[in-house]
Amino acid sequence: MKPVSTLYCIADEAGFRLLRGAGSEMRELSAVTAASLGDVDHQFSGSGRNRHGGGTSFGHETKSEAEIERPRLARHVVRALQAEWDKGQADRIVLAAGPKMLGALRDVLPKALAGHIVAELSKDLSDVPAHALAEHLRGQIPL
Repeated sequence: MKPVSTLYCIADEAGFRLLRGAGSEMRELSAVTAASLGDVDHQFSGSGRNRHGGGTSFGHETKSEAEIERPRLARHVVRALQAEWDKGQADRIVLAAGPKMLGALRDVLPKALAGHIVAELSKDLSDVPAHALAEHLRGQIPL
C-alpha cells in the first residue's frame, strides 16, 4: 500500500513554506519571504494601526496595514499551493497558520483546492524546522 503523501502549507505574516511528506518524513519544497514579493509590504505588523498612524479617519474605521497586506500575501501563498498541488504529487493538504493568516488563506482559497484540505491548524509553525514538524503535527491530522 502506497503511503499517503501530504502537502503542508505553513504560513505566517512574514512568508510561507510548502513541504511534502508521508508519515514522519517531510521535505521542504519551497520557502518564500514576504520581503521577496514585490507587492507585499513585509514590514507590516498586527499592531492595529493604519499606514497614517491612526485607527479611524473622519469617524470611519480604516483598515490597518496588516489587514491590507495579509490578503496580498495570502494570494501568493494560494497561488504557490495551487501550483504545487497541480503537479499531482500529493494526496491531501494541511494548512497551518496563525488565526488571522489562516482566515486570509480561507478567504482566497478556491473551492476545488479547499476540497483537498484534511486539516487546518490555527497555530504558527513557521519557526519549526522541517525535521521537527512531524512531532508538532502528530495527533492533529488524520492518518
